Amino acid sequence: MSFYDELLEELASRNYTLSVMESLTGGLFASTFVSLTGASRVFKGGIIAYSSDAKVANGVKDETIQKFGTISNECVKEMALAVSNKFNTNVSIAFTGNAGPETQENKNVGLVFIGIRIGEKLHSFEIQLKGDRDKIRKDCVDLGFKILLDKLRGK
Repeated sequence: MSFYDELLEELASRNYTLSVMESLTGGLFASTFVSLTGASRVFKGGIIAYSSDAKVANGVKDETIQKFGTISNECVKEMALAVSNKFNTNVSIAFTGNAGPETQENKNVGLVFIGIRIGEKLHSFEIQLKGDRDKIRKDCVDLGFKILLDKLRGK
């Protein structure tokens, strides 16, 4: 069983529901997740909030973006919280970062943030990835699956 399937089974075994807000991954996490047989047991929906305006329109505070930028722990936590509230899920994951090819907000190419909400707990992870845009986006999604699975398992 792949770690993708393991995540689905872990969520289902706990009767958890999942939502996602994606920026740099552009829907890749949601697409990957819903390709799994049985995803509809736990997946409620997702939002692609690529621009700052889209993030604000979907629950991220404008002040957070002004102070910390869209590529930050603070922003990704608000994304995870906002999407779980919008879809009424007890688990959510969010992605923001710079997939390149140029520096953005004075943040290096490959700097990504993954936000996770499980119940009332919010977590964020700052990760520096390497590669081209496609590799960074794919690696970010794979890490999201693995980190969320680990968090659900108490690691």
